[in-house]
Amino acid sequence: MTDPDPTDNPSSDSPSNESPSYDPPAASGIDPAGSNPSSSGISGGGGEAGEPPHSSFWRTRQGLISIVLASFLVAAGGGSLFGYFLTFDIPEVRHLQDWNPPVVTTLYAADGSILFRFGSQKRIVIGIDQIPQAFIDALVSTEDAGFFRHVGIDPRGIARAIIMDILRARKAQGGSTITQQLARSLFLKPEKTIRRKLQEIVLALQVEKSFTKNEILTFYCNQVYMGHGRYGIESASQHYFNKPVREADLPEAALLAGLIQRPEAYSPIRSPDRALSRRSHVLNRMVKEKKISAETADRVRELPIEVAQRQTEENLAPYFVEEVRRYLNAKYGDVALYEEGLEVHTTLNPAMQAGANRAVFEGLRTVDKRQGFRPITLNVLEEHPDLETYLHPDWSRPPVVGTLRHGVITAITSKEGTVRLGEYTATLTPEAIEWTRVKSLSKALKLGDVAPFLVNGIDDEAGTLAVTLDQVPLVEGALIAIDPATGEIRALVGGYDFERSEFDRAVQSRRQAGSAFKPFVFTTALDAGMSLADRIFDEPTVFIDATTEDEYQPNNYYREYYGNMTVREALEKSRNIAAVKLLNQIGYRRTIGIARKMGITTPLRPYPSMALGTMEVSLIDLTTAYSIFPNQGVRIDPHFIRYVTDRDGRMREEAKPIVTEAIQADVAYVMTYALQGVTESGTGAAAAALKRPLAGKTGTTDDLADAWFVGFSPSLVAGVWVGFDQKKTLGERETGSRVALPIWIDFMRAAHAGHPVEKFQRPANVVYVPIDKKTGLRATVQSKCGDTFLEAFVEATEPLESCSDVEHFRTTLPYFLQRYEISRRLELRIGPDDVIRLVNEGEGDIQLSDDGREILILEEETVRRVALDISRGERRDILNGIDGGPGIIPPGNGNDSLDHLFPEGEVPLYYGIDGRPATVVPIRYD
Repeated sequence: MTDPDPTDNPSSDSPSNESPSYDPPAASGIDPAGSNPSSSGISGGGGEAGEPPHSSFWRTRQGLISIVLASFLVAAGGGSLFGYFLTFDIPEVRHLQDWNPPVVTTLYAADGSILFRFGSQKRIVIGIDQIPQAFIDALVSTEDAGFFRHVGIDPRGIARAIIMDILRARKAQGGSTITQQLARSLFLKPEKTIRRKLQEIVLALQVEKSFTKNEILTFYCNQVYMGHGRYGIESASQHYFNKPVREADLPEAALLAGLIQRPEAYSPIRSPDRALSRRSHVLNRMVKEKKISAETADRVRELPIEVAQRQTEENLAPYFVEEVRRYLNAKYGDVALYEEGLEVHTTLNPAMQAGANRAVFEGLRTVDKRQGFRPITLNVLEEHPDLETYLHPDWSRPPVVGTLRHGVITAITSKEGTVRLGEYTATLTPEAIEWTRVKSLSKALKLGDVAPFLVNGIDDEAGTLAVTLDQVPLVEGALIAIDPATGEIRALVGGYDFERSEFDRAVQSRRQAGSAFKPFVFTTALDAGMSLADRIFDEPTVFIDATTEDEYQPNNYYREYYGNMTVREALEKSRNIAAVKLLNQIGYRRTIGIARKMGITTPLRPYPSMALGTMEVSLIDLTTAYSIFPNQGVRIDPHFIRYVTDRDGRMREEAKPIVTEAIQADVAYVMTYALQGVTESGTGAAAAALKRPLAGKTGTTDDLADAWFVGFSPSLVAGVWVGFDQKKTLGERETGSRVALPIWIDFMRAAHAGHPVEKFQRPANVVYVPIDKKTGLRATVQSKCGDTFLEAFVEATEPLESCSDVEHFRTTLPYFLQRYEISRRLELRIGPDDVIRLVNEGEGDIQLSDDGREILILEEETVRRVALDISRGERRDILNGIDGGPGIIPPGNGNDSLDHLFPEGEVPLYYGIDGRPATVVPIRYD
């Protein structure tokens, strides 16, 4: 072993190189010769005999300093590593200043009420000034009594939690302050680990250093989960009590504070008993913390928990809301829609929407019942022999009069039955199934059958309901209502049940419009200078395309022909042949152009059947187009939203709908005046029961697959469609006036309830002229016209000719005689060839008198005689022809444009549905 250098001994104070003398004490036990039998030879640093012993390194000054420094470095490094390990993945709390939690997008109705909320978290952010002191006291007393005294953590609470965790061998005790809870919910993952707990403490200390107590409370009250998908106390208060939290009283504040620990378990909706017990605990804590007196707590304990009655229909307008959601999502994206708290102010009128819901609900069920009773297909007796154990999803909500509620048959005989509807029961009698036309209850219903019943009355004390058997309709329908002056959509129903089908038949569906399309044809005619008093001849007519030789022959709904009629009558009575003739006369391109200006966006093909609505349109387009009539010819594009702001109130968008002058105001008013006739004496006459100015038009497709009514008052236009999603007939006689019109009437009655009667505004250049209704001619005192009324005309289009006995006589004749000239003596001037043709083709309806002077018209059980204004020679020719002469002579068409298609004399004969020859008309494409 190498001898140590004396200069390396830190205990040496001498600069000399000489070794100091060393006299070991006698008691030291060291041999003078240098041997130490009691030593191992390691301690003392001794070398060979005669050398002085050395001190240990850690006993030297340098050693101690080195050790201290090394320990410090190790501790610092270890602490740094531990600190990094603890905090490397947690954010800086200063970002809390820019805290923007996911906030619901709120849809407001036109009256400012909340319509619906979208959000991944249903949260409404409020300020500290909106939080009642009662809630703050309840919260602090229950969750963190030392909140206003500590610096973010409670050491005693943490120690208590650790002890409880050890005793229970699991992580059971919380011990977190409000600040820690906030830090955990904002910045940390939910797992329970020591590292997460330490991070929580660090963050809580940082939060307390950076923010005031009130700011921490505000963050907490807006962030905390409160059950049923609600975050923050404002959203919770509105959900449980239907009021803002600032209006919450002590019982409500205590209940809300009690929810925080276990919101789902203590829900007053799901577990009212637990909620009551938890509220008592909160009150006890408030007494202990001297926030309330014991007497106050006792008084509140005696109060029952009162939760706001949940609406039976949580979403008043699901189809409307879905249209708004699709629009917002397309424009702003998912994040903005579900997390950024947009404030969307819509155009929906809640009262009108409720009326629309009710009208469609009642109307579709009525139509469905007319199609017959469908036997019950769901029976649960096999799965639930004890029918008392059966539960139906309907039963989670309280019953409401006027709605359907499913029930299970628990007893049944031919005369009486019992049905259980959740906590309620009902007794059935044969009257409850009267509409089914089944006489015996036991033939319509069986034990264990589950069927829908209409709730007619509720007796909560007895726990009974008054019900009638019903059925969920297969038929679908839609309704949309628009304010014509603004384009705002006031109500929308896209189908019978949004949960059954989210397809919006008011906006997304395209169906044939039937006669509801005719107003576009008649509007175009008025725009071209015609008047409602002009006449159209209704007769068997075949329209031929001279280029393709395609043939089209329309028929009237009742398979009859009516001869001379006014434009007004053709519209009011919805005469198909007259409408097609009018379209062919005024032009297809022109009509399509008017329809486009009025709001029809779907493809339209120039063909005669277009007049009868064979082209598909949407209900929203059709209703928008009708809105120009009460709005003096101006179309305002329909829209759902008035304006959108962000959570800070900044405007994101504001409705600026496109305004288009579709037709002149005078034409719009005259058409309105004509459509009023439809609701007074035409196919929509049932609407007269509303006793206010209304106008509109029915629509029915040939196969009765679509039923329409679109109509309006001066301030509201509404359209209704009814049909099956898969096109099939609604049934015999199920027309627009029988199917869609009743729904429209019910809605308009509800929409205008309490509103004063309004009048349509007449432009200055529209004049009223007394007109003979039958002939369309001017009525004067001298003419002695029978049925007269004031007709509306654009100035300079009113008729100049007065009605007469001759023209009145003409209207009484069968259609096939009305085209002929009539003498002042009321005799028909018909050529011999035409008389022969009429008699030969009359099939018994027309005969010639024996003397050849009269035509005999057979009318049911009577015979009407009409004199002929003919010469003696003409009578002889007629009699000879009828006795075996030339027979059938084709009617003259007078259409030169068909000459190249049918050489002269070779025009084929076409016949109407009554067997009489039809007039051939070329299709005039323009």
